[in-house]
Amino acid sequence: MKFRFVGQYTNGRDSITILGVRFDGREPSEASGESAERLARHPEFEIVEDEPEIPVIIENEIAEETPKRRGRPRRSEG
Repeated sequence: MKFRFVGQYTNGRDSITILGVRFDGREPSEASGESAERLARHPEFEIVEDEPEIPVIIENEIAEETPKRRGRPRRSEG
């Protein structure tokens, strides 16, 4: 599990080592086992969700779409 140091209650401290895990700035750090359980309940840390992967678009798989016509439809004659 990844955690980020919030630093809300530590008088502006940027880095800290707690439960054997080092946090530098606001970058997430990996913690596991009992350390992860304790950090999840600690008010100075937040759980970092894994960032979603960006989908890769392959050129051959791009579907061509016809552009929509803009403006007002033409009047029918008659």
